[in-house]
Amino acid sequence: MFDLSSLVRLLSEQGYRCKAGSMADVMPERRPYFERWLANRDGFVTMQSGNIDYIGIEEVVRMGPFFDVHCMVANDFVADNDDNAHNLLDASPYYKLKNGKATNLGWSGGVLSTYLAKDAGLTQALSQSITREEVKRLKVKAHDYCCIIETGVWDPAGLAAVFPIIDMMATHTRQLLKQVHFGEYVDR
Repeated sequence: MFDLSSLVRLLSEQGYRCKAGSMADVMPERRPYFERWLANRDGFVTMQSGNIDYIGIEEVVRMGPFFDVHCMVANDFVADNDDNAHNLLDASPYYKLKNGKATNLGWSGGVLSTYLAKDAGLTQALSQSITREEVKRLKVKAHDYCCIIETGVWDPAGLAAVFPIIDMMATHTRQLLKQVHFGEYVDR
């Protein structure tokens, strides 16, 4: 089992307000869409500060306990079946390693990739920790009512170590979503 209390403590030590989550923290309309990432055995974290809304954790048994992590940035207008959402938000880092150092570091994917590539602080943080499994596995994807920043970790300390990078990515995601008009509610 993933030690949620350790993750909450480690993130709190970094200045993030958070708590072990419950489905009551999720808007009822979004529960059917979010339970895929939040209703796993290992639980989730509700973020009360920073740019991430929830951190879902799911154990994946490979060669020992490994956990898929889904950091969610909620948004009312993102839809998984909308190609525009994917063209806007999907992003993955690319790089080459030479003697343990990242060369040719950048982002590929949608419009968000351009924003992420222009952030010198994010680029520096990535290049300094690109050999970490948690950083190598980072990617951003649009889903229904959210954008998910995914990675994989072995333990709470690994996630806490790269969480500032994830939060920087979420900052750019939120800024981009504020600039784009996806759609609007239609009452029938």
